[in-house]
Amino acid sequence: MEFSCTARQVAGRVVLAVAGDVDLAAHTRFEAEVEQAWDGSTDLVIDCSGITFLDSMGLRVLVHTKQRADETGHSVVLAAPSDPVLRVLDLAGIRSLFPEVDPVSDAEPDADPAE
Repeated sequence: MEFSCTARQVAGRVVLAVAGDVDLAAHTRFEAEVEQAWDGSTDLVIDCSGITFLDSMGLRVLVHTKQRADETGHSVVLAAPSDPVLRVLDLAGIRSLFPEVDPVSDAEPDADPAE
């Protein structure tokens, strides 16, 4: 499945919806999408419900994003991670680094409606 990534602001945080295969061919685009959508000044939710495949390069982007969040005092959580995501996190032994949350609804009010 082709990789796609979309970002939106919800309740004062960035929500990045990722879908398709996050592999060697897509990891640079995934990394660029994270960099463009999230400057590290808020919490980040990565909606992983649509990820159909995740390899070590996609995992690398997740880990680097988590490290960046830790450096800025913010969090990265995974919303509704798919089975392929959970399998790779479990195999790498790092599932506990990424808190899991329910999908984020657009109905949640923004913290600052003026933004």
